[in-house]
Amino acid sequence: MTVLLIGNSLTAGNLGIPYSRYLNFPDDSTSEHRLINRGRDGDTLSGVGNRLEAALKADNPDVLIIQTGANDILLPEMASRGGLWTPFVREMEKRGSIPTTEPREFSEIYTEMIGRAVSHVVDIRRIICVTIPPIGEVLHSERNRKREVYNREIRRVIEETGAKLADVSNAFENILEKIKNPSDWFFGSPGDFTADVKEVRRGKGAMGLSEERGLYLTIDGAHLNEKGAELMGKVISSAIAMETVPRRVR
Repeated sequence: MTVLLIGNSLTAGNLGIPYSRYLNFPDDSTSEHRLINRGRDGDTLSGVGNRLEAALKADNPDVLIIQTGANDILLPEMASRGGLWTPFVREMEKRGSIPTTEPREFSEIYTEMIGRAVSHVVDIRRIICVTIPPIGEVLHSERNRKREVYNREIRRVIEETGAKLADVSNAFENILEKIKNPSDWFFGSPGDFTADVKEVRRGKGAMGLSEERGLYLTIDGAHLNEKGAELMGKVISSAIAMETVPRRVR
């Protein structure tokens, strides 16, 4: 079974801990499992969509996992801050990571992506769409209110296409809502990413960073520590195990 992961930095796994480390596959002694990771830091829904066709042709997956959406919310916020974020966002846009700021357009693009996947890979067994996990561990924040709007659109896409839902958002919220005084720590500049990569690999480690910042599932409000990666991997693994065949979208 070939599993294709396509998405943003949570899939790429360069920042924090990759959830792919914790993926489990259904027991099947008759076949080997091949995991292909096409995550890209900073990518958006449209960026994933632009890369999808080439990935499908190259990899011919049995299972496609689509994980995206957070940067459609974050990149406009970064652009509005100015300063060091301006060249950062400009570079993301040059790579094709253009944010989709209208929720309805978001669901239309998502639906079209699934339709293309079904058309290109006739024997695809499962398409799994991942909800956007909390952006910052304070659930009542403006970022997370926007995130819920986008997640409603992802759930709408699931209903319309017959794809499978990996509801990472719900799993994370069930844990974070029990924390009495959640930390509002969130990365503040592009330089934080570089510094955190060094700390995770050669310094405090992911859990050390989280503890220092009062965070539970992430190292910086967005990227995963071991607890977050393990939980996300568990939710997606459950979706992989479900025998759901997507419908052809007209």
